[in-house]
Formats: sequence, C-alpha cells, structure tokens
Amino acid sequence: MQAEESYNCGRCGLCLDTCPVYQTLRQETVSPRAKVQLARYYAENQLPPDKELHSLFNQCLMCGSCTAACPAGVQSDLLYMRARSCLAADCGEKWIIRLLFHLLTHEEQLKLAAKFAKFGRNHVLKKLAKDVQVGKIPIKQMPLLNPKPFRDQISEKSEPTTPCRGTVLYFTGCATNYVFDTIGWSVVRVLTRMGYRVEIPPEQVCCGLPLFLHGAMDKARKNIVKNIALFNRKDVEAVVVDCATCGSALRKEYGQVLRELGSDPNAADELSAKVRDVSEFCHDHFEFLEPELNSHALTGTVTYHNPCHLRNAQGVTGKVEGLLEALPGIEFIPAQDADACCGGGGTFFYDHPDISHQIVTGKIDTARKTNAGLWATGCPGCRINLAGNLEKTDAIKLVHPIELVDRALDV
Repeated sequence: MQAEESYNCGRCGLCLDTCPVYQTLRQETVSPRAKVQLARYYAENQLPPDKELHSLFNQCLMCGSCTAACPAGVQSDLLYMRARSCLAADCGEKWIIRLLFHLLTHEEQLKLAAKFAKFGRNHVLKKLAKDVQVGKIPIKQMPLLNPKPFRDQISEKSEPTTPCRGTVLYFTGCATNYVFDTIGWSVVRVLTRMGYRVEIPPEQVCCGLPLFLHGAMDKARKNIVKNIALFNRKDVEAVVVDCATCGSALRKEYGQVLRELGSDPNAADELSAKVRDVSEFCHDHFEFLEPELNSHALTGTVTYHNPCHLRNAQGVTGKVEGLLEALPGIEFIPAQDADACCGGGGTFFYDHPDISHQIVTGKIDTARKTNAGLWATGCPGCRINLAGNLEKTDAIKLVHPIELVDRALDV
C-alpha cells in the first residue's frame, strides 16, 4: 500500500468540523486526521492488519468532506480506499458485502436477485415482517421495487418533442433501474421536452462505486471499462446521470481508480468532461426548459439536501438550488444544514445504524424547521435514508429535483 499523501497532513484539525462521524462520536480515533496517520503506519508495517483497524476505516461515510476541507490537499478518500482494499484482503469482508460485490459485477444475476427482492419486499415482508428493520429503518419505510427494471420499460432511444438540439446519453444507475423508475421517466420527459434525443445504452452496468469505496477497486475494473466503452462517445453533447453517487463514479472516480490500478485513464478523463447531473444540466440549459414550464402546474414549498457525492466529488454547488428557485409555483426554503451529510453513506446506515441514526436525526429536525412540504435530493441513497427515518407524523415528502421539473412542464 502507498501512503505518500499522509506526509502532507499537518494535523491542523480543519477536517474535524466537516467530518459527520467525528462530530457525532467526538473520538479522535475516528477523525480524518487520525485515519490518515493510521493509514501511514499501516503502510509502513508499523500496525498489524487486524479487525479493529479494519473497523476504524469502515467507520467512515466516504463523503469526501475532509478532502474538500484540507488546506494541504490530502486526498484522504483515496487513502482510505487503499487502506480498505488492503485490509479487506488481509482481514476478509462480511459475507453480505461479498455477495453485494458479486451481484454488482454480474448484471444478469443482479437482475435475477432484484426479481426475488421485489417479491420479498413488495409482498412477503409487507405482510409478514412488519417489525423488520434495515439498520434503523423499518422495512415498511423502505421503497418498493419497480414492477420491472426501468431499462426494460423504455426504448433505447427517445426522440425530442421539439426541434432536436442534440443527443445525450442517459446513465440510469441501479437505483433508478430497479427502485425509482418514476425518476427515469421524469428524466426522459424533461430532456425530450428540452429538445434532446435521449439514448439509454441497454448494456450499461453498475457504476462500481459501491465496490471501490469498500476497497474492491480491482473487482470494479470490468464495470468501469464496459461503461467507459459505452458512454465515451464524441457525438453526444452530454452523459446525464440522475444519481449523485453514479455521477461521482463516472465524473471523478473512474480515472482515479484506473490510475490506482496502473491502467490508462485517458478514456475515463474524456468521459468525465461530458458527465453532468441531470439537475445541473437543466440549470445550465434553462433557456430550453423555461418555455416548456407551466406557471400553474406546480405549487408548494420545497427544501433541499445537497448530496456529498454531488457537492464534494463533482463540485456542483448552487445549481440545483437555482433550478428549484426558478420553477414557477414553488417556494424554495433553504435548510440551514443543506450541505451536511445525511449519514447514509452506501451501506453505512446498515453497518453502523446508531451513528447513522444520530446524524440523520439532525438533518430531519432541521428540515422540519423549514415547514417545507417537499424535500428534494438527487441521491437515491440519501433519499432512502432520509425518508426511512421520518416519523409517521412528518408531512414532508422526499422527491428528486427532476420529478419537480417534470411536474412543472406545460402539459
């Protein structure tokens, strides 16, 4: 393992204010600066690869806030990925994580697993296992699965309803494909109304980010190479993504991971330049969207949660908020902690439910204070964690920003 970045850490502690886990536990061993030093000692064979060390590195949301805040430019998230990879090899992974790795790298088996999961979640668990929890989230508050995968519901190409301005490729991701198909339909409707031909490569696979954030970079290589081959096209204006996590993978992580694996990152870097979050794309091309909006189609109040993978990894700030403010009939109410992590972190809410619950409770309390009826976020993981931890008495509902744009179209 390489840990050269650790030598640049001045232990100043600026990362402490941005780390949601440290702010919750107030323990130095889980702080970013402590992990940086632990990674260094582990790389220098001064620490044994035991389960306690593995556990410490797993007590991290991989939100990237520490990297964004570091004045010395320490790439802490990359350092943690390396450490997780080596520790997983030395200490092993839980069987559930190994199963997840296998499914996310075998699309047909993932599709089959989704069928069983749909039957279990939509029917069996709904009736027979009402008290089951996923982390701290009651199973009845977990989303239902799509009747069938979104990419099986829609044609590969959708033509624009106005004069064609160009072609965009749509990376649907696993969440939209298997859980949130309404988001997918909204993306296609909005983009075609804006004048874009939308193509959805049917052979696309999981972005791979859940794998390499757990340290399984080599296992993600096949997914990375395949998606780059499908989406790195010179004849398209953009590659749009509706999931902040997938966007982070395609826009930032692919090149970084390939460099770590000793592979040529040039194609990944070319793809990165065209990847855009769908809300960001709508904001940047609002002149094509505005004529399609109906000033009487939408009413209500909305607040916003900015996903870590959109803010820290992709550097998108202010644009989604600007889009929401521009929608007619909507009153946008900023939340005081809109940029704070929700505590979901992929499987973090399941692996560390108590820590995650403390973090998300603060987010929910702040959202309640806005008195907004809708809570927008562009990350399905955040959406599941936020919605799953709401109380029955909460009137606020989770929604993707693009769904609000879709509702505002002049129909």
